[in-house]
Amino acid sequence: MNDRKSRALELAKKILNENRIDLIYATAPPYTDFLIAVELKKLFGLPVVLDYRDSWIDCPNNFYPTPLHKNRHKKLETKVLKSADKVVTINSRIKELIQEKYPFKKDGEIVIIPQGFDAEDFRTNAKPANRPKMRFTYAGSFMNYYTPKYFLEGLSLLFKARPELRNKIEACFIGSYPEEHKNYIDKFGLNGAVNIVGYVEHSKCVQYELDSDVLWMMINRTNRSDLHSTGKLYEYFGAGKPILACVPEGVAKKSLENYNAVRITQPDDSRAIAKAIEEFYELHSAGKMPKPNAEVISKYDRKKLADELGQLFNSVCKAADVQANNKLT
Repeated sequence: MNDRKSRALELAKKILNENRIDLIYATAPPYTDFLIAVELKKLFGLPVVLDYRDSWIDCPNNFYPTPLHKNRHKKLETKVLKSADKVVTINSRIKELIQEKYPFKKDGEIVIIPQGFDAEDFRTNAKPANRPKMRFTYAGSFMNYYTPKYFLEGLSLLFKARPELRNKIEACFIGSYPEEHKNYIDKFGLNGAVNIVGYVEHSKCVQYELDSDVLWMMINRTNRSDLHSTGKLYEYFGAGKPILACVPEGVAKKSLENYNAVRITQPDDSRAIAKAIEEFYELHSAGKMPKPNAEVISKYDRKKLADELGQLFNSVCKAADVQANNKLT
């Protein structure tokens, strides 16, 4: 890690010496990026903007073997936050946790710019596929605490209650699908109703999303699941499709509240999931599928978000210029 950090630091110093750079922007994880950024600020006197894609201390993916290790990281985070001119977070919960732990970081110093989607990705001339079955699609991988178990159990419960739907609904999985999860297909008697496509390039993944009737996502319940605003959700917004969201309380659920074309359940409530699938099926059969809120979708267009980030950069650079002029006078 130290060797990689040293190489990155040397390359950054070379770039800064050879080019006119106004600002240092560091995004993490990995959090070493933040350490490099503040080191460069010390050497070159440039303003720094830190971009949190996840919480440093509280993200459940970050493992600390002992309290001593965790405390060491907290000291490092204190150091970089004291040096940062502005902080960007992808959601309000990460911002709240930073302010709780580091009250010296005032409200105006932390800006929320959420994840988003590239609208160009969803502009296609391809005609929707003509399919005999209603399609529920999951796009992404199942890692760590993500599992298709409860969705598949819900689908199985629906088929048991209404056997006539077995040949009218399919579950489609795009991305890596671990072998251990394939057991659920047999366990719940879903052979023939599940299509595991596997990994495909992004343009094909987008086409699958656009060809689907409902997009499914889940966030498992953990002690920090309220932090998660998975990038998948915002790509689903870009597709403009109805969403079945199996998520606990937290920022992802809040993002969905005004989307309109959504059914929300707890991540492990198979019966509620079965009911939501059935509701979508009835709406689809009647030609009455809900339409998403265009205003909500537009909030997450990356062109708009990039403009917000650009304006932030400009304000930081102007503030740095004012500060430099004041020192001269």
